[in-house]
Amino acid sequence: MIDWQKIRSDFPAVENSTYLCTAGGGCLSAAAKKEIDRYYDEMHLQGDVCWDAWLARTENVRRRLASMLNAEPYEIAFLTTTSLGMNYAADLFNVEQEVLTLQNEFPSVTLPWLHRGYPVQFLPVQPDGGYDFDTFDLPAERHNRIFATSFVQYATGFRQNLTELGQFCEVHDLALIVDATQGFGVFPIDVKRDKIDMLIFSGYKWAGAGYAIAPIFIRHELLSTTKLPAVGWRSSKMPYALRNNEIDFHHDASALELGHPPFPGIFALGGALQQLEEIGLEQVESRVHELTGMLHQKLDAIGAEIISTRDRAHRSGITMVAVNEPKQVAEALAKRNIHVSARGRGIRVALHFYNNEQDIEIFVGALAELTAAGN
Repeated sequence: MIDWQKIRSDFPAVENSTYLCTAGGGCLSAAAKKEIDRYYDEMHLQGDVCWDAWLARTENVRRRLASMLNAEPYEIAFLTTTSLGMNYAADLFNVEQEVLTLQNEFPSVTLPWLHRGYPVQFLPVQPDGGYDFDTFDLPAERHNRIFATSFVQYATGFRQNLTELGQFCEVHDLALIVDATQGFGVFPIDVKRDKIDMLIFSGYKWAGAGYAIAPIFIRHELLSTTKLPAVGWRSSKMPYALRNNEIDFHHDASALELGHPPFPGIFALGGALQQLEEIGLEQVESRVHELTGMLHQKLDAIGAEIISTRDRAHRSGITMVAVNEPKQVAEALAKRNIHVSARGRGIRVALHFYNNEQDIEIFVGALAELTAAGN
């Protein structure tokens, strides 16, 4: 049996407050911090002498992440933000191709395509973020389109079935581009099974790896047949030859790392992956479902309106709760050292494996008091 309280102790932030804000930014794990500290200690004491060792550790993290996603190591690159990765994605396709996306998508998913002049169709969704494929207007004669979307929607917590989405995209000749920031670290992802062409996620939310790390998966067949959107000295097949007058680039995803890798973020991700591997993603998913179910029951008991889906097949660690004056309610909760996010017409409550039932009771009790007081 997993000792969740022991695991919780690896995240001091949740002991110092009622932290229900992982969807905005997650808590850094002790394992991730240890790897960051190790890197900075090495650089502080030895300078750049450890470069080769750092590259070797980078490749180790690359292999482990690839294994977790059922990808190949050469299909993984380490970037610093999801926004950068989505811009790379937009540069890999033809601007004449139509982009399909959902109407409530996070801006990082949509703006890079709009900025380049792609025609973008925003598909309708229900209030809880759900949708029916049959409602999508997709003329049969259109081909070579792109579906850019989030695995888990930031504003509702709706979790898409990537397997069904991948099959839909295959039938309709859609390249599937996924932002997995709100899902990686909780729910297993299989890029081959789900026919995903590109997948990007930031490590600072549910992965527990902090800022400045955003891995990207690019299906090898896609990258090997297109022009690289950006290059640097480490994009070359022989980088240490330092040839400045020849173009001879490799087409592994790591070509997009351009120069020196973002070592601190990579190593933090390595520490976070180690913890996820030790716990098991299936156990993490089960824990998040358990806590979310508790939250929904207690919110029902005080008559709160839950905007998010209750369907276990599509819910995530995010629950949207309708309130009057969301910003004021979030600020009032923060004064009680309870941290949530104001989004749309409600407050967003995010539960990860390091939360517990006491966190839920404290939050729901405070929300009931504030609601009764008219906030």
